[in-house]
Formats: sequence, structure tokens, C-alpha cells
Amino acid sequence: MSFYKDNKVIFFYFAYIIIATIFFLESHTVQFPSKYTYTEWLINYEGGFIRRGLLGQAVYELSNFFKINIINLILFFQISAYLIYYFIFIYIFTKLKINFFWIIFIFSSISFLYPLGELESLGRKEIFVLLFFLIFSIINFSNTKSLFITFFIFFGISNLIHEITFFYIHYYLLIIYLKSKIHLKKIIHINYYFLTFILVCSLIYLNIHIGKSASIDKIVDSYLKFNIIIHSSLGAIGWLSKSFEWALINTMSQISLIGILRYLYILLIYLIPILYFISIKKNKLNKFINIRNIVFISFLFSIPIYLLVLDWGRVTYLNYNFLMISIIFLFNSNLVDNKYINIKLEKLSTINKTIIFFIVNLMWGPKLMLTDELGKIPLYKSFTKFLKFLI
Repeated sequence: MSFYKDNKVIFFYFAYIIIATIFFLESHTVQFPSKYTYTEWLINYEGGFIRRGLLGQAVYELSNFFKINIINLILFFQISAYLIYYFIFIYIFTKLKINFFWIIFIFSSISFLYPLGELESLGRKEIFVLLFFLIFSIINFSNTKSLFITFFIFFGISNLIHEITFFYIHYYLLIIYLKSKIHLKKIIHINYYFLTFILVCSLIYLNIHIGKSASIDKIVDSYLKFNIIIHSSLGAIGWLSKSFEWALINTMSQISLIGILRYLYILLIYLIPILYFISIKKNKLNKFINIRNIVFISFLFSIPIYLLVLDWGRVTYLNYNFLMISIIFLFNSNLVDNKYINIKLEKLSTINKTIIFFIVNLMWGPKLMLTDELGKIPLYKSFTKFLKFLI
């Protein structure tokens, strides 16, 4: 209740995010199965193991067993994932002292608002990738064994949901290192490094080698029993037969200097507040573990993703939220220097904060594709879309 009294604007903002998310997800069901989001959900293992097939297979089996309409099951999974994700964050924010730094994150166009600003990204499987990492970061482990078993399960399942998880392994490893050193006060045994290496190699082998032998036609034909007619070139299903080499060449051919500058601008306006406000306490960790190195390594790991996909806006959304979840973990582990933040906040006048908020949160947001112009006034456009649907 105190969170509501002290942060009414944030409370109502989350209320809008939740209501609009449910409304848009439900309203988009009329586009089933042709919308790209739904074609991704229809990928299953009926033609053999293939990347991104786990959730599709779960929906397929549940629909077949309980005789539930597939689109209703997909909608249930989508809404459940978003609600859990949002409510965990609301709970986290009730435990934090909300200041200007958190205001920037909460109202960012590439945090909670992004799927509503870019509706083509709403309902995609990436919400599960973020959700698995968020849950992993807040679990309190009693020993190293349970920490790694949970990591193997969460990271493995998340990869089977979407292979993009692999490019965010450094965040998982950062959380593991910090939980071991700060919470458990244990040194990680070499056996766990070996098992992690085996897991990563196995996932790469499954996604790159075994997945090639799957029959796309059998996946498509498996839905005929549900009277769902799709074809092998439709949406995300059509991308399954494409190799990583093809994806790299295709993306490289569409990258332009203007496109790079657009996304460098977006990255800068969202990374500068992190670099300005956040400082890890000295003598708490290895001197290599500092916010600049975390941001730099995160940027390096994201480069391969930008080279393999066309939807740079979605990747930027994932990158930013993985980074912010990690920063929240640093706060909850008492590793962030709050005095440093307060000093920085005191240096900013109300006018300066208003200008920064306007530039960072209200003016611009990334569109879905790398070839698109930047979106203008994303919060306003999201709200007007919502009103148009209601009217």
C-alpha cells in the first residue's frame, strides 16, 4: 500500500501496461495463424527436433490431449508470461527506493513499453527468455549444487524456447559468480565449469546440427488435424530452413551507416544514465567487475545477434532488459554504491531531470526492423493505439 501511495504514477503506468498488454494480445488473435508471432508459436517437434520447438510442442500436446483451441492456449501462455514478468518487477520496485534512475528505466521506451509501442514484438517467445533469467536472478540458493542445477534447467529450457538465449549466457554466468562469491561465499568447483561447457556444446550441437534434419513439411502437416492451414514458407516457419550463413549474409546486405547510427544513438541515451549513476562498491568484488566492463562485455556479446537478425529493435529491447535485471541484482546484493547515486542525483536540478527524461523516455524509441526510422513519442503512440482499439 505504501508503494501505491508514494508512487501513484508508476502504479497507474503499470496498470496501463498490464491492461493494454492483455487487450492487444487478445485482439491480435483474429490474425491467427498468419501473423509472424503465431507462426513462431506453431513450431513443434512433430517433424523432429528443431530450434524454438519446445513451447510449440507443449501447446500442440495440450491442445491434442485436452481438446482446447490452440490459439486459446497460446493466448494463455502469452498473458501468463507477461503478467508474471510485470508482477515480479512490481514486487521488486516495492523493495527499492525509487529515484530518478529507476524512473528512467520504468518509463523507458525499450523496457516495459516496447512490446506495446511495437506490436509486432508483442507475444513473441522472448518474454520467456527474459522471464527465466529474471526468476533465476531472484532465487535464493542454499548451496552451489542447487545453483548450478537450476542454471542448467533454466538456461537449457530457455534455449529450447528460443536459441537467442545462448547469446546472453554471460549474464547467467555473472549472476552465478556473484551468488557464489557474495551469497554462498563458495569457490566454484572445476566440475561445474566442465558441466557448463558440456551443456553449451550440447545446445549448439542440437540447434545447429540436429535441427537441420527436421522436416518442415511434417510440422506444417501436423496442424491439419486441428484444421489449421499453414505453409512451410510462412513467417517464422519459413526461417527454419535458413542457415546461419544465409542469415548473416542477408543481414549484412541490409545494414547501412544510417541504421547503425540510429541504434548507436538509442544505445547511448539508455547506457549513459547507467554509466553515470551506477558504481559498484570498492573492495566488494574483483576490480574487473565494474559497471563499465559489464556494459562493454554485454555490448560485445550482442554484436553477433545484430549481425544475424533484422529486427534490431527487439534485440535492443532484450539487451537493455537483461542488463537492467542484472543491475537490479547488484542493488539487491548491496553491491551498488548508493551514496554515489545520491551525489549524482543532487547534481541534477529539476530542470535538468525534466530535459533528460524528455530526451531519453519520451522523444524516441527503436522500431522493430533495422531499416526502419526511429519511432517518435512512443508512449503517446502506444496510448493512442490502445484508445483506437477501444473506440
